[in-house]
Amino acid sequence: MSQSLVNPQGQFGVNIWWHIPELCVSVQKAHGLLLSNGFKEECLPAPSRKKAVSRAAYSFQDRRHRDGRRVTEKTRNNKNALVYGILARRQTGEDEMAYEQDTMVTYHKESSQVTVEGTLHDEFMGSLARYEGSITDDDIRLFLRHIVRQTKGVSKRPSGGIYFVPDCFVDKIKAAQGVLDGLGVGARLYVERVMNGEEERKIVWEAVENDIVFQVEDVLDKVGRIEKRASSVQSHEGRIRELNELMDIYKGLLGREAEYESLTEKLSEASSVVADKLAAIQSLAPPAPAKEKSKRKPVGKEVPRAVLAVLGASFCHGVHVSDIASRVKDLGVSLRTTPSQAEVSWLGSVLTAMEKKGMIERVSSGCYRSVSPAGA
Repeated sequence: MSQSLVNPQGQFGVNIWWHIPELCVSVQKAHGLLLSNGFKEECLPAPSRKKAVSRAAYSFQDRRHRDGRRVTEKTRNNKNALVYGILARRQTGEDEMAYEQDTMVTYHKESSQVTVEGTLHDEFMGSLARYEGSITDDDIRLFLRHIVRQTKGVSKRPSGGIYFVPDCFVDKIKAAQGVLDGLGVGARLYVERVMNGEEERKIVWEAVENDIVFQVEDVLDKVGRIEKRASSVQSHEGRIRELNELMDIYKGLLGREAEYESLTEKLSEASSVVADKLAAIQSLAPPAPAKEKSKRKPVGKEVPRAVLAVLGASFCHGVHVSDIASRVKDLGVSLRTTPSQAEVSWLGSVLTAMEKKGMIERVSSGCYRSVSPAGA
């Protein structure tokens, strides 16, 4: 990615999209690339043996070619075993074709052992060895979608594929490109500058509206089907909080173009529905034992000093509070909070205090930058 993409005058964000060819690289290599580009290994977790078995089974599926067509079907999935049938196309009559199962793969859940019966035994075991301990193109796509979410990106079309990311997160996009470059397989992240024009701002806000409305409807649909698990409802509470943070980012970025009143109302209504559902479920559960409340410790100098180090290293570039929290903890500094207060929320109050003292500057809602380079 060219240096000209970093905070050019008149730019307020970038469009991104990607091309990821079929790939299979070792987890060790992928994790090395993550660490060298500022990410954590959890961003690309090693596949479970169950996942590797599934990938190996479906690697034999081929519906495209005229000869050698095969289909993989999951034939059984219970508490004991997961079974795949691999079927080959056969000519059963002069004018008739059929698929017949010639290989059966069984994954035994308790022991994680695999048994293979049929003509593709050796080929399957070779494929399984390839997928175990390997990252695939599907994993890379999930990683990139995670980056889009982390950088408060929004899809610019209903089918996805092209995302807008605010300018203060461009450094993280550059880091993701570094991971793709290191794979050495032709994977590419495309980045297009978006200028700060009236039409561009309108398009971005429409994307924000569509994204939030879609996610709110999805939350309400899923919460409506939850009957017993309070933890499932709480996960959707988290989604609503993330959507409020997303809206705050774009309110700060777009100013008056962000006609956000209707979205605020939708989010407020959704939050009430989720809270009511959680209260209803918790009222049916036995009360949890009371926990002793702990008082929050004073901030002191450790956290502000770490914040200045993080922002100084990214001088001139805005960094979102969630990324600041992550980098501060990477420096070995603890974010002290009460049990009821999220780390990012607590750090936000610290950043506000630092801004009032002139130690840092707020670029937009939730994004801050240093007033001087590191070491100045």
